Amino acid sequence: MKKITGIAWISYISIIGITICSIAVSSYNHVSALEYTTNYNNAFTLLPSISVSLSSPDLIIDDLLPNTSSDSNEIIVNVESNNSTGYVLNSSVGNNSIYASNLDNLVNTVSSNYKFTNLALDADLASIDDSEENNVWGYSYATYNTESSTWNAWSSYNGLPLYNNTNPAVLNSTLTPSAENGDNIKFKIAAKASIPQGSGEYTNIINFIAVGNPTPTSFYDAFVTAASQPGSTITQLNGYYKMQDMTADICGAVDIEEDQISLIDVRDNNVYNVAKLKDNRCWMIQNLRFSGTSLDSATSNVDSIYTTSNPLTINWLELKTDSNCYYDGSSGKGWINTCMHKPDVEDLANISSLGYTSEDIGAWYNYAGLTVGTITGASNTAKAQFSICPANWMLPTYIADSGEFSTLKNILSSDPSSFNPIYGGAMINGGYRYPTTKGTWYSSDQAGSQNSFRGGLDYSENSLNFFTASRYDGRYVRCIANNE
Repeated sequence: MKKITGIAWISYISIIGITICSIAVSSYNHVSALEYTTNYNNAFTLLPSISVSLSSPDLIIDDLLPNTSSDSNEIIVNVESNNSTGYVLNSSVGNNSIYASNLDNLVNTVSSNYKFTNLALDADLASIDDSEENNVWGYSYATYNTESSTWNAWSSYNGLPLYNNTNPAVLNSTLTPSAENGDNIKFKIAAKASIPQGSGEYTNIINFIAVGNPTPTSFYDAFVTAASQPGSTITQLNGYYKMQDMTADICGAVDIEEDQISLIDVRDNNVYNVAKLKDNRCWMIQNLRFSGTSLDSATSNVDSIYTTSNPLTINWLELKTDSNCYYDGSSGKGWINTCMHKPDVEDLANISSLGYTSEDIGAWYNYAGLTVGTITGASNTAKAQFSICPANWMLPTYIADSGEFSTLKNILSSDPSSFNPIYGGAMINGGYRYPTTKGTWYSSDQAGSQNSFRGGLDYSENSLNFFTASRYDGRYVRCIANNE
């Protein structure tokens, strides 16, 4: 009989203790009784935990004769984990201490002349030619089918990777916490002898390591992590993280597709929903509704020369009623005045069938207003570098096939719902047009060779498309987080 032992297991367990405090103080006199109670609103965090256990520490092979192979007994490897994203159970052989010189061998404790060599990783025990002088061993395992309450078929015997191999053997994986009493697999080894081997104990270490799958990082987690870094100035305002604290690192850390967070704009305390969309960029998925008149580079997407002590000021004209806000055929003032309109009662009545609120609509801006007077005139072809977007946000680019709007349109062509596009029309020549059939958003670029037009994103018939518009038109604004 050959007794092959020395199986190690690794267990990770985290336990949290919870204490709930309640304080009651009473005061009495002969007239009345007063009771003062302090209540503690309890909440707790349950940390992820993983444990690995074995039904037996020994693997035993009986009656192994030359030119034959024989199985060991079966052991059960049990994994218990509450990790919300599941785990992977790996296995390898050896470690970095006493077995460093014979990591792939099972060596007899009496005589090192007797040993079994680990199978090659791409070999199978059954494929070893009996005529070859090989004394080899390998492992096999079987998983449990919880739906049918039966064991799945045993795997073929194969070589077990070394402990320092970057690709250990995967025995089980799951994307959810373990079952009530843990998840089980059966494990055994087998050896094949080409020459006589002495009986006794053959030792090495077989590792069973359960590794919890990482928890995907949400927007909230990304902000919490960023806020905890040394020297961070990220704080909350009115219970929200701030639009102005968005960074490329925060956006990049979010790995839950289409995850959302509500962020507050410190300039006017408007709160916007923000999402990381399938283009791997972070977008406002609500229309901008900023109407402030003072901008600085600390809080807005404007030149650094503008500070809190030297702000850039905006004189908003009423886009809907002021003739200076749209082209009148002679003055051309619609190209240069900063104009904006928020939905009024009449506008909301026109879109009542859509159920939109004034918060949904946000505001319509002409291009001079949107770019705080940096892009004016009928033929200015420059790309807009500055805008009324919050600091660390910018206008999306339009450029066909390479701009942010173009990429988004192509990726969301079959289902644009994650962008939360809305209708609501546009303000054109002082009139409210297409209230229930279109929604349009300005970009930072001109529309191709059309000098007097700017490009953007159009939403109509439940589909995203490109559009071109005169710069004195009133259109929506959605900002995209700056990736730099």
